Amino acid sequence: MHSHCPHCGENFTPEPGFYWASMFVSYAFYTIYCLLTFFIFVQWLQIDLDYYLIGLVPTLILLTPFFFRVARRTWLTLFVAPNPKVA
Repeated sequence: MHSHCPHCGENFTPEPGFYWASMFVSYAFYTIYCLLTFFIFVQWLQIDLDYYLIGLVPTLILLTPFFFRVARRTWLTLFVAPNPKVA
C-alpha cells in the first residue's frame, strides 16, 4: 500500500497502528462471505456440507489479500475525509 495518495497526496498512515482495527472489518467481511456462501450452497442448492467446507477453505485462502485490502480501504474511508479542493 502506498504511504501517500499519488493523486492528492493524502497520507494513508495517519498514525502508527491506525489499521490495527481494520482486522475486525476484515473479520466481518469473512463472516458475511461464509454466511452468504453457506446459505447459497448448503441451504438453497442442497450441496453436502463436507463438499462446501472443502471448497470454502481454499477460497478463503485465495481471498485473503482481497479482504485485507478492502478492510484497510474501508477503515480509511470511515476516518479520513477526502479533500474536495484537490480533486
